[in-house]
Amino acid sequence: MTWSEAEPVRVRGPRDDILTLDISVQYEIVHIPHDRERGPYKVSTRGYMHTLQTIDGAEIIGFHWHPNGKGDGDTDRTPHMHIGSTQLNPAGVISKKHHIPGRRMSVEEVLRYCIVEFGVEPLRADWKPVLADSEDLFRMWATWGADKQPE
Repeated sequence: MTWSEAEPVRVRGPRDDILTLDISVQYEIVHIPHDRERGPYKVSTRGYMHTLQTIDGAEIIGFHWHPNGKGDGDTDRTPHMHIGSTQLNPAGVISKKHHIPGRRMSVEEVLRYCIVEFGVEPLRADWKPVLADSEDLFRMWATWGADKQPE
């Protein structure tokens, strides 16, 4: 299953500009009847593509993980980031096609990153504890070694 049917969400950027945030998560509902703590069902992430874009759809930054691959390289199958062409110098060495190694990121981390690093205006004043509480639950039940990340 993929959760990506909606249009990207419009968000207000640091210079009062309008950006869009596209959150796409591929997941599977796994039956684990013998796991008393997690069972009988668990939602398991199978990949994601989260992208902050300009209003016209040009990528600013993307956080991707598609372990089944979209290309031939190993970095394509591991968690990585893309820096969008809107942020790159045309004469630069890095292009928007380069995969910058990263780690798996929760949706909460992506939202926090957009707010803190890109100045995206949060919709609520209590966004920090709301994201922290949600991320704590996510990490508590993660089966892939998702340690609590620094805030």
